Amino acid sequence: MLKNNSILWIVYFVLIAWVVWWFFFNKVKNPEARVVFSYPQELIEFWWEKLSFDGVRWQDMKERFDREFLIVSNNLYQAFLYIKRYPLYIPYIKERLQEHDIHPDFIYLPIAESALRNDVVSHAWAAGIWQFMPDTARRYWLQVDDYIDERYHFEKSTEAALIYLKDLYNQFWDWALVAAAYNRWENWLRRDMASQWVNNYYDLFLNNETSRYVFRILAIKYMFASYYENKSFIDTFIGWVYTPSENQVINIVWPVEDLRVWSQNEGYNYREIRLLNPWIKSFELPEWEWMIEINH
Repeated sequence: MLKNNSILWIVYFVLIAWVVWWFFFNKVKNPEARVVFSYPQELIEFWWEKLSFDGVRWQDMKERFDREFLIVSNNLYQAFLYIKRYPLYIPYIKERLQEHDIHPDFIYLPIAESALRNDVVSHAWAAGIWQFMPDTARRYWLQVDDYIDERYHFEKSTEAALIYLKDLYNQFWDWALVAAAYNRWENWLRRDMASQWVNNYYDLFLNNETSRYVFRILAIKYMFASYYENKSFIDTFIGWVYTPSENQVINIVWPVEDLRVWSQNEGYNYREIRLLNPWIKSFELPEWEWMIEINH
């Protein structure tokens, strides 16, 4: 009887030890391991162009990519926010890229530009998801004034950005240079190319931000590729991703002197109106036909 009890106690302690090991190594330590992002060393592509890590440029190219990948993938707070915001904007952008015949890798450009924050303004006054400067926005038919700033209108600014990217491609005929021109401004990039007698982005000596820009986009691309290998787990780990709300669009075809009063009279919440329509910059709406999103 004593021998049988000893065996039972041994089995009991073995089971307890196994449960403790499983919990700590699979529930605590493993989550950290599973959110360490990686990239395939054999093939790094940017718009069908394979980056060469061989030959004379090996150390330069590899270090430029590794620097951005380590910054992007190890800042888990920011990486997780990219992931959580992704469904709000990227499916729409991906669809519009396809319609404009632009490579799907460009979905990562607005992430590099704004971290998918539609309310962000840079120190140079670039604004919105696509970080348009005021003059460039007006050049592509976005209204920017004291009342309206359509750089914050996601759909309109996306359309303007894609037309701008196509225009840049018609100038440079190289997608890496297109991305650099988007960041640098095409005239400055053209001067850099002419003064250095170089027509390849990777061989240009550029300002620090533009020199890192394409590699930052690439780092985000491969961070997301790594994320999809453990998508279900990471989504649960970070509290799931955001989902787009289903809003209703209404027309306003007359001027609104005070949007706060109008919201109250129409039974809408003023805060929701401003949050859903961040391109409205004033209490007043000028006379025009405005398409306003409301939460129905």
